[in-house]
Amino acid sequence: MTAKPGASKNSDRRFELADGGLIERRKTEALPNKTHFFEDDFNFKGFLEGKIITCSWLLELFELESGEIFFKSGENEIHPVTNHFGIFYTAFSITQPCFRNAKGTLIGIAGSDVLPAKFSSAPFIFETIFNGKPESADVVKILESGTYLQTIEVSPHASLISRKAKKLIDENYKIYPSIARIAGRIGVSHEHLSRQFKHDFGMTPSAYLREIRVSDATFRLARGEEIIDVSGEVGYNDLSRFYKQFRQTTNASPGACQKQISRIFAEN
Repeated sequence: MTAKPGASKNSDRRFELADGGLIERRKTEALPNKTHFFEDDFNFKGFLEGKIITCSWLLELFELESGEIFFKSGENEIHPVTNHFGIFYTAFSITQPCFRNAKGTLIGIAGSDVLPAKFSSAPFIFETIFNGKPESADVVKILESGTYLQTIEVSPHASLISRKAKKLIDENYKIYPSIARIAGRIGVSHEHLSRQFKHDFGMTPSAYLREIRVSDATFRLARGEEIIDVSGEVGYNDLSRFYKQFRQTTNASPGACQKQISRIFAEN
C-alpha cells in the first residue's frame, strides 16, 4: 500500500505529515501465511486527503475517537455509520480517503493469500462488532459478519478503456509492461489512453504502474525480504531506478523503510 498526502518527517515509530497529520506505529508483527499485522494511533489536524493504492489485500479496523473519516467515490462521499468500523481494500484497488480532525486508533492486517471471490471485486467500508487483534484465520470471518457494506472505489464508473488498461497493468506489472503496447492492445493511442486513465483515476498509467510496484515492494520489505531481491521481484532491472522511484513515492529509501520496520519488530 502507498499513501502520500504530503511530505513527511519520519522517526522509527512516528510519521509526521507536512499537511498536519501524525501516525504513530504501536506494534508490527509477522503472521502466518505471509500476512502482516500492525497497530497505529493517528491524529490528523484539519482536512487531509490522499490516495491509497494496494497491491495486496488490506483489512483495517478503526476506533474513531473524534473527527471524521470518509471516502470520495465518483461524485459521492462514503461515510461509516458508526465510529467503530472496518475498511477492506482489495488487491489492486485505488481509493481516496479523507480525514477531518480525525483522531483514533486502527489495527490492520495485510496479506496476499487468496480470499473468497466475493471479497475481491471492489474495496468497501463496513460496520463490525469485532474487537481485539485479528489473526490470519479471522479475516474472512470479520468480512462475512460485516454489515452496511459500502463500496469505496475512487472511480466506480471508469471507462472501459481505463479498466482494460488497469487490468493489464495489474496482471503484468512485474515484467514492466509497455504502456504504449497496452494502448495498442486496447486499440487506442498512447496519448489517448494516458488522458482517459488520468481522467478516470487521477493519475497516468505510468504513475499507476509505479505506485503498484512500490506498494508490492513495501509489503515485501515488511516481510523481511532483501532489498535487491525485492527490486527484481517487483519488476526493476535497475536497482538505482528502484531506489529513486521508491523514494519519490514514499519519501523514504527502501533501506530506511526496512530498518524502521526491523526496529519496531525488535522492540515488540
